[in-house]
Amino acid sequence: MKRTTGRNIFITDLAKVLREVDPAQFAQRCRAAGMSGVWIRVGRGANRDANLRYSKLSELRTELDAVGAELWGWHVPFCAGLDDAIAEATKVLRWAEDAALAGIVVDAERTPESPRFRGAEREAVAYLEPLRRGLEAAGRGVAFSSHDQPSLHRDMPFRPFLDYIEDVCPQVYYTSANPQTRLRKSIDDYKALIPNAEFASRYKPTGNITMTEDVAFPDVATCLTATSKFLALVNSNGFPSCSFWCADNAPEHVWRLFAETMVSDGSTMASAAGETMNLDAAQLRLNIVQDYVPAGNSNRPGTRMSPSSITIHNTDNDSPGANAAAHARYMKGPDAQMRQVSWHFTVDDKYVYQSIPTNETAWHTATRQGNETSIGIEICMNSDLGDVDACYDRAALLTAWLAYRMGIQVPSNVYQHHDWSGKNCPRVLRSKPNGWADFLAKVQRNFRNLTPVNAPLIARPSDDHHHDEETPA
Repeated sequence: MKRTTGRNIFITDLAKVLREVDPAQFAQRCRAAGMSGVWIRVGRGANRDANLRYSKLSELRTELDAVGAELWGWHVPFCAGLDDAIAEATKVLRWAEDAALAGIVVDAERTPESPRFRGAEREAVAYLEPLRRGLEAAGRGVAFSSHDQPSLHRDMPFRPFLDYIEDVCPQVYYTSANPQTRLRKSIDDYKALIPNAEFASRYKPTGNITMTEDVAFPDVATCLTATSKFLALVNSNGFPSCSFWCADNAPEHVWRLFAETMVSDGSTMASAAGETMNLDAAQLRLNIVQDYVPAGNSNRPGTRMSPSSITIHNTDNDSPGANAAAHARYMKGPDAQMRQVSWHFTVDDKYVYQSIPTNETAWHTATRQGNETSIGIEICMNSDLGDVDACYDRAALLTAWLAYRMGIQVPSNVYQHHDWSGKNCPRVLRSKPNGWADFLAKVQRNFRNLTPVNAPLIARPSDDHHHDEETPA
């Protein structure tokens, strides 16, 4: 049976989405964003949706076909009784045929605020059995989208849906910049319901990109950061596909983020175009100067760590001359020791100064967890900074280079100081429209385009002067 693939996006109101762009422009937007499918609502219960009567629906399908994206429908079943369940399945099959849809996403949820799935297991089977049979006979696909945590909705009959439908696309409705906690809960819940051997091919989560209604993000920057991290989590977990809810209420900027981030082709991840650079070349470009805080100073505790994240700061010092070298010198002085502040790297438009080894803790997040797990990067903001763009480009390359060398996930484990302690830092990036999202996009591009050093395999010569002749090999 046809399966969902790649990256997909839900649409509730097609006319709203196409109000500003025509079908051809929207299809090109989907192509640039790496969308494999567009999923439009086709009905709620037995009621056909206005999307199926939209005058440009046929044109949209043609344009999506031209860019290799499929048009699917999604249905909200009510199934109050057996007759209702059978009638709804019959109607959905007819709607799919009339609109030439590639498949149907079953959005079955149990919520108190609006009519949703009302039946029990027998109604679910009465709906699913003819629906799956009819879709399969027509060469169409089917997917299941529901609550992200079944354990919180024990009155919802999940079992029949999971038995009849392979692709499971739960709606992971995080509204903060850190989607990993809620995604992990969803994974754990569905792992308890799906056989372990099947989970990797069946679980295909849905991320949140909405700015209105009951699961809205507080602002665009938070939405973009969360979306970027969600995409990284999809990649790092090896999920074969994902989707996003929904285009109607998403910020315009999310489309650029989609275009700049890795997209799934169903089996591998492809990157956007960019300059390929090996690790040595990147290190040379960074211009790193090691100017360590002396061991034994109170702001260099020497505590060992294995970093799992990177934290970005702005120096919050716009004084003339407050460049990377000046901050490295400050960190070795009495004021920094008295305040017990330190960080690993300082970046300006020409240099990177390293003050603390990356395997030692520094005091830069105002939290114990952040200090014990994260590498701190301060980005200069002095008023006489010669090339501001070059400064941030250097910081993004440093972040990617460190992450590549140390196995740190990008962008999910790249944090703002704000994420740890709530401080308004990095202040410059946070004050710019899409400043943080644009910075993360640069980090991701650099990370994707880094390559290992091509070192040949060598053998130790027999007369190697580093070893005595009687030393065993």
